[in-house]
Amino acid sequence: MAELTGYTGPYDAGDDQRHPDGYACVISNEEQSLFVTSYDVSGSRRAIEQYIEFGKDRNPTALPEELGKGLISDFDIRLYPYRTVESWFRCGSNNSLITITIKQNRTRNQDHDLIQLMRIAQRRFAEMFKCEPGGPPQG
Repeated sequence: MAELTGYTGPYDAGDDQRHPDGYACVISNEEQSLFVTSYDVSGSRRAIEQYIEFGKDRNPTALPEELGKGLISDFDIRLYPYRTVESWFRCGSNNSLITITIKQNRTRNQDHDLIQLMRIAQRRFAEMFKCEPGGPPQG
């Protein structure tokens, strides 16, 4: 966690539970979140379109197409700076959504980190829900 976020102090992790439709996990210290993930087994087009609209003026970076439709951008939570990625992607017959948000660490290439983390998250998602990831949703 320290290498990714630059934070070296104590932190608390979420409860490591999985739910059938969607869930979020937060790793945080006493003041702020350091790493936040969430998923939705059947995320909506409206959710990703709102996220893309929100992020297009916040230092955006395109998401590789094989990871689905999405964007990497800056995001503030309680005045703390974060970098976040959201991907709407096909997994089996569902259009699923994964979000990963990390505390900004200017000493790292966090876009590269987030792309790698999204690849891992989608692979793990596919294992958990026994589906095959397939890039952007159709239509």
